[in-house]
Amino acid sequence: MKRVITALIFFILATAPAFSETPEAISKSYFDLLKTQQWDKISALYDIESLHEFREMLSLITELPDEAESQVLPQFFGPGTTRESLKAMDDAIFFASFLKSVMAQTAALGQFDFKKIDVLGSVPEGDSLSHVVTRTAFGMGDISMESIEVISFRKTDTGWKILLQGKMKGIAQQIKNALSQLK
Repeated sequence: MKRVITALIFFILATAPAFSETPEAISKSYFDLLKTQQWDKISALYDIESLHEFREMLSLITELPDEAESQVLPQFFGPGTTRESLKAMDDAIFFASFLKSVMAQTAALGQFDFKKIDVLGSVPEGDSLSHVVTRTAFGMGDISMESIEVISFRKTDTGWKILLQGKMKGIAQQIKNALSQLK
C-alpha cells in the first residue's frame, strides 16, 4: 500500500505543472515554441484527439499514386519521407513533421518572424473548454502584420490542451482537395 501511495504522490508531483498551467500561459508557451521552431514540443501542446483528426483529414496522402508520392510526401513531411515511414509515425510526429515542412517552405519565401504575442483575455465555456484571445505581431521580410487569433483549449487528464483550429482544418481541407486531383 505504501508503494501505491508513493507512486501516486510521485505521479501528482510529476504532472502538477501541466495541471497548473492555464490556457493563457500555454498560449504564450505555444508562441515561444513557434519562435524557436520546436515542432515536437508544439505538437505536445495539442489535444490527442485533435492530432488524430488532423491526420485523418490528410489520410488521402497515403493513397497517392507512386509517382506523386515521391514529390508530395517530402514536400509536406520532409526529405526522405515515404508512405511506410509516414504510416509508422504517431499522430504527434505526423503533425510536428507537417508543421516543420510547411514552415520551412514559408521561410523559403522570405524570413518569417514571430515578434510578439499579447493575451487579450479568455472566455471559459463550462469547466473543460476555454478560448484564449491573442494579438500576434509577426513579419515577413519588410512587411509587419498583426493578427487576432482565438486558441481553444480542452481540459484533459493531463492538463489543458490546444484544440485543432479552424485555420488548420482549412489548410488540411485544401491539401485534401488538391491531393484528390492527383489520385
